[in-house]
Amino acid sequence: MITEELEQHIPLNICRILQHPCDSNMIEVFHVKGNKAKQVSLQNLIEVGDSILVAGKEQSIPFVRTKKDVNLHILLVSPIGTIIDSNQVRLDETGLRRIYTFPVVPDLYSGTYLLQIDGDFRLREKLNIKTNKQLLYRWVLSYGVHFENPNNIPLNNFVMDVMIPPNITPIQHVTNVVCNYQPSKLIYDDEGNRWLRFYFHQINPKEKITLAYRAYIITRLVAYDITRIKGHEESLEDLYLETFRKYTQPEPFIESTHQSIRKVARKFQEYSPLGKVFAFLKFIKNNIDYIPLDGDYGPIFAIENRYGDCTEFASLFVSLCRAANIPARMTTSIIHSDIEGWLYHSQAEFFINGIWFPIDPTLIHDVRYLHRDPSCIILQRGNTLGDTAIREIRYSYDDMDKYQISVKSHKDAVYMKSKIVGKISETHSEEMLKTKGTLFENISWSFSMPSLDLEQQTKNIEIKAIAPETAPIYKPFSIPVHLYNRNNEEIVGTLRISFVRGGIFTSHLYPLRLEDNSHETKMIEIPATNFLGKTLIEFIFQDENGGKIGYEQKKIHFQ
Repeated sequence: MITEELEQHIPLNICRILQHPCDSNMIEVFHVKGNKAKQVSLQNLIEVGDSILVAGKEQSIPFVRTKKDVNLHILLVSPIGTIIDSNQVRLDETGLRRIYTFPVVPDLYSGTYLLQIDGDFRLREKLNIKTNKQLLYRWVLSYGVHFENPNNIPLNNFVMDVMIPPNITPIQHVTNVVCNYQPSKLIYDDEGNRWLRFYFHQINPKEKITLAYRAYIITRLVAYDITRIKGHEESLEDLYLETFRKYTQPEPFIESTHQSIRKVARKFQEYSPLGKVFAFLKFIKNNIDYIPLDGDYGPIFAIENRYGDCTEFASLFVSLCRAANIPARMTTSIIHSDIEGWLYHSQAEFFINGIWFPIDPTLIHDVRYLHRDPSCIILQRGNTLGDTAIREIRYSYDDMDKYQISVKSHKDAVYMKSKIVGKISETHSEEMLKTKGTLFENISWSFSMPSLDLEQQTKNIEIKAIAPETAPIYKPFSIPVHLYNRNNEEIVGTLRISFVRGGIFTSHLYPLRLEDNSHETKMIEIPATNFLGKTLIEFIFQDENGGKIGYEQKKIHFQ
């Protein structure tokens, strides 16, 4: 029976439902909004401030009865595969031990969640939750460089390289770039950074020129299956000799050989490579306070003073990884703040299993899950703190040692709220972007970038996956995946198996070496999954910088 105590602490209409049992199910799921509740369905939009309430009905209600041996386990599975367990749920302050409430908090990502109840009672229900945190963002990044020749003589053979954000499969993709001047070529480096090169035969005295481009960018939240990564954790140093050689050495502001860095790294020397990564993240989280600094001070300053900002957090993480023989490097990003707008932000990448994993040592809250907030745009990869060639702007002209030039840069990014698939037309984007009062106000966007072959790829791996149309949920199975290397050279890369659901990628990784002109078949285990219904599975062979070399996709109905 429904007790008086129970009636006092849950909405009236839920009590009425509990008092009138239904033969179909002993457990009901409710969407609670304010003081009203209704049975949940995919048509209901559950928002921040609402709650999901799980309750039992009158006959043998496991939530109200004091029977201690009732076996009940409640899970809420997020779109990225992370799990909110019933043991972690904040209960109502009634003291009732068996009324489970999942409050919808801002930290949750928007998307379709799976509520799973196992034990003596079983139920699976899909829930549609909406917050301000998205799985996928579409941005328009406007970047401009204004330069002027202040001299009384012309400057000859002026060459300027202006960075554009890299493509990093699958977390960041530049779909199109438009410019006001036609660049002469696209410049790459070994880390995947890119620059548009502009050439001017002569810049006249007092002449002013503004170079500008707009990049249309998609950023995604990507989750990696940690258990799968653990299953293939050998160092792979023999496959990636150059990567280990370059990214385990000290650099300016990456002082991996300093005794303070080595002392911390030695504490975790018995850990696996991935275990060390999480130990370093936890060490930074527990020992370094975030305090904004005016300048870059590096990892030794952070360890000795126990504080720093994002630059110190990222450089300390990279230094610790390198001291432990884990390749790592810094990345420069811009990140959006609701209060301050776009800010420069230092992040990092570490190399395990043939993949560069993006990580944010400053903002990561839960070190159990390998994913990065997609509300930022990675501009460049590598060390920009020392005297390196990785710069947003690089330029040269005749007699640089004699004559100076005035150079200023400006950037802005706008969130594209509408759903955009494929290439964005310039007319459509102009209607949505506000340029008045900025450097870009009178810019004429005349040149489109596909002619420069932004997706330049000379190598190709053909992938043929043999997968069933339907598969049972919660039961692993194996399928053959055929990889054909028709190139006259050996190719080293990683086969990434991605489960795509609602715009989110959950990936498993298999590093491989493919001999030249070879055919290799690899049996891939599709693990037990929480996905219900049709799920797109992508098979991607990529190089270590995220370049896509081979691609195949299959749609499997899990039931």
